[in-house]
Amino acid sequence: MVSVACSSHSSDAPGTDAAVRDGARDARVDTGVVHGEAGHGSDARATHDGGSPADAPAHNDSGLDGSRDFTADASAFFGASRCASAHVLLCDGFETGTLNTTVWTVNGTAPVIDGIHAARGTNALHITQNGNGSSYIQESMTFPVPNDTYFGRAFFWFAKLPTMSATGAPDGSAFDYAHWTIIAASGTDVEGQIRVSGQLSKGVNLFGVGTDNRVQDSGTGDWTISDNDPTGDPSPVPTGQWVCLEWMHDGAANETLFYWNDVEHPSLETTATKHGGNANPFILPQFTNVWLGWQEYQPTTEPFELWVDEVAIDTARVGCVL
Repeated sequence: MVSVACSSHSSDAPGTDAAVRDGARDARVDTGVVHGEAGHGSDARATHDGGSPADAPAHNDSGLDGSRDFTADASAFFGASRCASAHVLLCDGFETGTLNTTVWTVNGTAPVIDGIHAARGTNALHITQNGNGSSYIQESMTFPVPNDTYFGRAFFWFAKLPTMSATGAPDGSAFDYAHWTIIAASGTDVEGQIRVSGQLSKGVNLFGVGTDNRVQDSGTGDWTISDNDPTGDPSPVPTGQWVCLEWMHDGAANETLFYWNDVEHPSLETTATKHGGNANPFILPQFTNVWLGWQEYQPTTEPFELWVDEVAIDTARVGCVL
């Protein structure tokens, strides 16, 4: 299903080796990049549990310390925070109880950190947004990335999503459609956000991906495609439980990928020619930042609530176990 979203926002990177990129979908790939290199200089850092940035060692495949395990067994996802041994560009489990403002900036309604729900450790980022608008945290310290390609992983607990019974539209009617975003990256050369999002349609919220480039004549417009895995019977976005979401943004190949609980959803893969917009190629920007949180675009007075935990950004796929 392809739906038009209702929002408005305002390279010379070498090509990514196809074997490395494709292999990263199913097995941990060592990019050969040691932290402190790859465009970050000697100050490249990883945050550990929301604390002060610390020098991050190279990727480590031995044992549980830094290894990448892509099992879909959710029992392996949770427990203690694993940021201290993750060896990724950035990992934040919000365990200090205070947002690390040397890494994150806040947009819109300020979130809080609490222990009501936590995927790992004892704390998570708690977002409450009354009505449409935004509440998210954004980071740029991990960018630029080699080959303009990065992977992200975060845990989400959705408490309140858009519903058909909500009111607040200008004519007082109830929702029949809503578009919301939880992850978005942007950069230079290409306008708009590259999004991991969702849509309420026919009473069901489904995950989606898309963009909002309707400024440039060469852009693909403002669009979101909804999850269709398994084909014809996609699962709705669950509430009241933790889900692990991963995404890849490959700016060199103009490709994006989406994973739910360590399972790739091919219906949400996009390429230059496979997307939900107009006939133009879907070209990704030179990424400079990424944000996580919440944005709802349709007019409503409905409250939305979610928690985000153990955010990880790296140059290789992270998985839900690390």
